[in-house]
Amino acid sequence: MLVIGAQCRAMGALTRLEQAACELHDVLTDPALGGCEARTGEYPSLLVNRELRPADVREAVVMAVRQAKADSAVLVVALLGHGFTSPQQTELYFMVSDSTTESFLSAVNVRQLLAEAADEAGVDGVIALVDTCHAAGAAPDAGRIAGGIRAGRTRLSVLTAAAADQAARDMRLTFALVEVLTEGLAGAGSEVFVDRTLTKELRERVSGQAIGRMELDNDPFALEGLWLSRNRRYRSQRAADDVVGPLGRQELQQAVEMWRVQRHLPERLTRTALTELHDFVRTCQVEDKDETSADWRIRVGDVAGALVECAQTGELLSRVFATALTSDLLRAAGRLAGFPPEAEGAVPLRDLLEYAALRAQPVDGARWQGLARFMAAVEHQVDSAGEYPQMREWARQHGVIPQFNDALAEFSQNRQRQGVRLVVSLVGAWTDWPEEVDTWLLFGQSAPPARERFICESADRIGVGKAIKAALDWARSRLPVPDPLMHVDVAAPAHLLAQWQPEEEKVGRYLLGTHHVVVARWSGRLDPSEDNAEINDAARKTLNAMASCREVPVEWVDQAVLGDQPGLEDALVAGQYAAAVGLDHHPQDLPEILGLLLPYAPIILWPRADARPANGQVQTVVQKNWHHLPDGFADAYRSRWKGSHADCLVCLGDIRAVWHDEAWLDFCRPFENRIVAAPEEE
Repeated sequence: MLVIGAQCRAMGALTRLEQAACELHDVLTDPALGGCEARTGEYPSLLVNRELRPADVREAVVMAVRQAKADSAVLVVALLGHGFTSPQQTELYFMVSDSTTESFLSAVNVRQLLAEAADEAGVDGVIALVDTCHAAGAAPDAGRIAGGIRAGRTRLSVLTAAAADQAARDMRLTFALVEVLTEGLAGAGSEVFVDRTLTKELRERVSGQAIGRMELDNDPFALEGLWLSRNRRYRSQRAADDVVGPLGRQELQQAVEMWRVQRHLPERLTRTALTELHDFVRTCQVEDKDETSADWRIRVGDVAGALVECAQTGELLSRVFATALTSDLLRAAGRLAGFPPEAEGAVPLRDLLEYAALRAQPVDGARWQGLARFMAAVEHQVDSAGEYPQMREWARQHGVIPQFNDALAEFSQNRQRQGVRLVVSLVGAWTDWPEEVDTWLLFGQSAPPARERFICESADRIGVGKAIKAALDWARSRLPVPDPLMHVDVAAPAHLLAQWQPEEEKVGRYLLGTHHVVVARWSGRLDPSEDNAEINDAARKTLNAMASCREVPVEWVDQAVLGDQPGLEDALVAGQYAAAVGLDHHPQDLPEILGLLLPYAPIILWPRADARPANGQVQTVVQKNWHHLPDGFADAYRSRWKGSHADCLVCLGDIRAVWHDEAWLDFCRPFENRIVAAPEEE
C-alpha cells in the first residue's frame, strides 16, 4: 500500500493535503477496514509533505509493487496533489516539488505508472485513487495493458476525482472516501469495491466534480474480489440477526482457543449450536491434558451456558414487557445498572444481557447476579411500582431473589433521592448579582413544591452565598430527618453562568458542591416570557432526538463559527443545532455567546478559562463521560479541588455546563406563558 501526497511550488500549497493523506492512510491500514500493511523505511507507505522528485514517486511505487509481489497481494496506490494534462492529449502527469506544466519530465506519467504496476507478475491486482485535477487522465487504456508481459491477465480499478478537463478541489474525493469507508456503505456486501455502488455514494457526497472509475478484470485465477475495504455497515446490519453478539463471540472464542488451540467457532452461532457445545464440554469423556486445560474446558461450558441463558432471558423480557420495551429504555436500564456506554452495542437487548452475564458478574457473587441486576433495572424503568410475577419466578429459579430485590430497592431509593431537589433561582440578576433569591423544594411527584424567598445581605457574590446557605437550612428543616438533601439546581442568567462556579461557593463550613450534586441551569426559562413555551417545547424535541442517538449528540463549535455571530444566529433560528452545543475553546465574549445559545440549546458545554484544551481533548473527554452527565460533573469537580488531575491536559473537571433535562423543563412549565384563546362568540 502506498499513499503519496505531493506539494508543487508552481501550483500553490494544498492546505488540506497532509490531513487527507494521513486520514486515508489510517483507514486503509485499519485491520478492521482496509487491512493494508503499513511500511516504514526510505519510501514508507505514507509519503507526504516532502521535497519529492519524479524519481522518488517512481521508486516508491516500485518498492510497493515489490512488496505486493512478495506477498501475492493487491496493491493500493493513492496519488494526492496536483496534476496536469497537455492540450493535445489526456494523459495525466502527477506533479511534485519542482514540476511545471511546461515539462513532462518534471512530473510523473500516471497512466504509464499504473499500467506497469498492474502488469507486474505476482501482483494480485491494483487499486488506484487519484485525487488531482484532470484525474480521469490517469486511467490506462486496455490495449496498452493487453500488450504487456501478462498479456492483460491482470486486474485494475482506478477511482478518479475529476474529468480530464476538470479541476478537483480541497481533496474532496479523499475525504468523502474516508467517510464512506469509516461509516460503511449501505447496499454493499461484506466488502467495499471500486464499483457502481461506491461511485454512486461518492458522487452524492462530492459536488462540482465528475467522480469516475475504470475497472479491468481479466485475471481468471484471482483468489478473491478486488475489494478496497471491509464494509462496517454490513457487519452492523448483520449483527441484528445473530444470536450471539460481539462480546459473547469474543469471550467464547478466547475460551475455545485456550482449551483447544486448533478449534475455531463457526461463522454463525445458533442457540442449538451453543446448547450442543455446552452439553459436550460438560459430559466430555476426553481426558484433559492438565489442570489448566480442564479449567478452560469448564470456562467454555460456562460461557456457552451464559449465552444460551441470555437468549432465553431476552425472550422472557420481550414477552413480559412487549408493549414497553424500546432501545432507549434498555439503554437507560443499562446505565441504571452501572454498565458503560459500550455495553449497549448494536442490538441493545442482546448485547446488554451478554454484558450483564459475562462482564458484570461479581467474582464472589451468585451465578446470575449480574443478570438479576440488569433485569431489575429494566423492570424499574418500565414501572417502578409494578408487580411482575414472571420476573420474580425467574429470580427464584436462578437463586437470585435477594440480589434482584436488593437492586429494585436500591433503584427505588435513588429515584426518590433524585426527586428531592432544591432549586435556587437568581432570576432577578439582570446585570450583576441579585438582591434576593427564590427557592423551591421539590419532593418528586408526591407533593407540590414548597417555595421561599431569601433576601441577600448584599447584592454581590458573598450575599448570594449567604442566601443559599439560608435556603439549605430551610430545605433541611422541611425534610424528614433520615433523608439528606443531595441535589441542588442553581439557575442564573448568562453573565453569571459565564463567570461563576456555584458548586465552589462556601455555604457554612463546606463548599456547596462538597456534599451536593450541583447542576447549573439558565434562569431565563424561569422568566415568564412570552416565548418560553416555544423554546421549552423545542428543547423537549431536541432532548427526545438526542435520546435516540447512539453517538454522543453534541455539535461542536469552533472559533471560526463563533466569530460569525450573525451566521450562527441564522443557523440557530433555522434549527440547525438540534443537539447539545459544545464550545471547543473558552471565548473571551462568553457571556454574549451564552446569551445567544441558551434559548436554542438545552445543553451547552465549554472549557474553563484556565483549562488547557489540546486539539480535540475537550470533545474526547465529553464523549468518554457523556452517559454519566450531568451528575458526573460533581465527582469531577471534587477531584479537581483535590488536585487529583493536576497533570491532565484536560479532564472532566475542566469543563463547565448548563444543563436542561426533561425534569427541569417540567419544573419550568408553570412559568410558561401559554395562552389558550376561546372561540369568538358570534
